[in-house]
Amino acid sequence: MVGRRGFLTGGAAALAAPRLARAGAGIEVRDVLGNRVALPAPPERIVLLDATDLISMAALIAEPGARLAGWASVPRLDLGRADWLAPEGLPVVGKLSPDTVSAEGILALSPDLVVASAYMLPPGGSVLESVLRAAGIPLAWTGGHDRALPAGDKLDRAMGFWGAVLDRPQAARELAAWGRARFDAVRAATSGPRPRTYMEIMSTYDTCCWAAGHAFWGGIFEIAGGHLLEASDGWGAKLGPEGLIAFDPEVYIATGGSFAPELQPGIAPGLDPEQGREGLARAAARPALKDSTATRAGRVHGIWSGLATAPLMAPVLADCLGAWLHPETGAELDPGSTLAALNDRFASPLPGPLWLSLDAT
Repeated sequence: MVGRRGFLTGGAAALAAPRLARAGAGIEVRDVLGNRVALPAPPERIVLLDATDLISMAALIAEPGARLAGWASVPRLDLGRADWLAPEGLPVVGKLSPDTVSAEGILALSPDLVVASAYMLPPGGSVLESVLRAAGIPLAWTGGHDRALPAGDKLDRAMGFWGAVLDRPQAARELAAWGRARFDAVRAATSGPRPRTYMEIMSTYDTCCWAAGHAFWGGIFEIAGGHLLEASDGWGAKLGPEGLIAFDPEVYIATGGSFAPELQPGIAPGLDPEQGREGLARAAARPALKDSTATRAGRVHGIWSGLATAPLMAPVLADCLGAWLHPETGAELDPGSTLAALNDRFASPLPGPLWLSLDAT
């Protein structure tokens, strides 16, 4: 397993991270959107509106669950296991969409910080945002949908924020520098034509077709040298089977998870890889994909949804994409080693499968 020093290899790039200012016991940080967030003291009762932030926290402190008062969108974390650094019975204040978040539930927990992503709380004057500000509860964002912001900068800002909030700034700088080094390595290894790529979000056996949007995934595909289906400038977009057939992807990448295995490929930490491959084959056999160039060429792959939703997992996803989209120039990319380096930071490592391929031996 790669040691912590591995995070510093090639990682001397400057970190444009949120700064931490101390005035007495108070701290001040900037979130990923550039908002200034003032806290009277280091937060001990945090509410996560996007549960995937637990992964960033877990890379910086050993018991992140001890700092949580509640959370929402727990299925988005989708770990496929019950023993990963979050206490049982943690209050849930929302499900998988912004309209399910309960302002009353959050207020009842008396948090000293609420942390959101643009997916779970679109910034810009929502009712929930107004309620929290009126109650004097600090609010910050760790994920945005800024298409123009490079993936490395997004990682810098997210980890810089958590490093400041959790008083682990040096560890956060190391992680962000490591991530930038991985992005640079993938970019350097992915030369040549950009293959037509269909990345499917919410892959299910009985529906088609949800295409990944550029605002969320475009940057990572730019690093990996892929031509993403022009479907959406946002999170994603629904298109008909005819549109996917006309696009004729050269590479198909599904997303899977641990919930609803009867509806989607079972790809998540701790699940059976063979069952995951069976699900991946079933997804690729749908009418809109079964005769595609990707399926006929055996270029069918699947990822755990957490690789796409958790910022800290993005370097692992970049390694996977680079190797899949450019198998000749990217042959030396090794997402397994990248995951091992990241796992060295977690008190409880994430087991596979986090990605699968139908052509794997």
